[in-house]
Amino acid sequence: MTYQNYSLKQLQQIDAAHHLHPFTDHKELREIGSRIITRADGPFIYDSEGSEILDGMAGLWCVNVGYGRDELADAAYAQMKELPYYNSFFKCSTPTPVLLSKKLAELAPKHVSQVFYGSSGSEANDTALRLVRHYWALEGKPEKNRVISRKMGYHGSTIAGTSLGGMEPMHKQLGGAVPNIVHVMMPYAYELALPGESDHDFGIRAAKAVEDAILEAGADKVAAFIGEPVMGAGGVKIPPMSYWPEVQRICRKYDVLLMLDEVITGYGRTGEWFAAQTFDVEPDTITTAKALTSGYQPLSALLVGDRISRTLVEKGGEFYHGYTYSGHPVACAVALKNLEIIEREGLVERVRTDTGPYFAQALQERIAGHNLVGEVRSIGLMGAIEIVKD
Repeated sequence: MTYQNYSLKQLQQIDAAHHLHPFTDHKELREIGSRIITRADGPFIYDSEGSEILDGMAGLWCVNVGYGRDELADAAYAQMKELPYYNSFFKCSTPTPVLLSKKLAELAPKHVSQVFYGSSGSEANDTALRLVRHYWALEGKPEKNRVISRKMGYHGSTIAGTSLGGMEPMHKQLGGAVPNIVHVMMPYAYELALPGESDHDFGIRAAKAVEDAILEAGADKVAAFIGEPVMGAGGVKIPPMSYWPEVQRICRKYDVLLMLDEVITGYGRTGEWFAAQTFDVEPDTITTAKALTSGYQPLSALLVGDRISRTLVEKGGEFYHGYTYSGHPVACAVALKNLEIIEREGLVERVRTDTGPYFAQALQERIAGHNLVGEVRSIGLMGAIEIVKD
């Protein structure tokens, strides 16, 4: 029986009775009822009452090619008929993750050539944490296991992801974070810049907070620094252009790995395939998900730099980590077709030269002057409006 056989009220009642939502006050949800989204096309979603809604969030920052792409449905169907599932354990693989890995290595920064798959950005960040600690253990430095992150950063909602992130309400509910993770200031000039401090100087000062944390712990104890190139869930905090190159310089100075969380920014949102390219840095790991399949299938990819992957191969030893759906053949088939669409239609270049600049101009011209707006900011197709009291 399909959902068309149910009224809106019936669907809401069933939803309240049986469906627990993410990041939700379920008492409040039961009181007001959920909005039931029934279909989508292009940039629009439609609810059960027939309302057409412009999906400005692209789902959750993920539907980069828009809704209603028959090519993606066809790719999934064809793969389901041929090989709907097999795992990548036991030294096995299937064609689509093999070919997707090759494609991602072509698109990624030049020093990245290996990929580890999961089903979500949270899983990718869990894997990245496990991997960097495993790397240092293989290098004979197991004590080098601390990770520096940032306040208000978001790296998923698993125990490890919550611990890596800097969201205080999430930490309070966790009741005990993964140890050896510390958080430093975020590069948010609107709130944290000193009077008269330039964007460039603020970026250098914010990066110095990373250096201070390394020195406080001891460089021989710090495994990595992790950050979103542009902080997403924390409010689209866009760092000054001086910030990331300085963070990279600091990490290299103290032999600390650089981990970028590009779950939101990856695959074109900042006007390059990866924000690492936008900010001209070469991270040791890049976590991606969301737009990898434009949300049509759950899939994440941890892109691993040559320094780490070389050690994995040369030192040997089993990496005791993986997921049932690592390299899922259907999800990878959809990802391959999705990347083909992005390339064919020049969507990354359009963000850089057309839609991104238009978006920035429209924010400035139509919204920035409002007396309740303190700041508008954007990069590519990420933007935020800072609402203030006066």
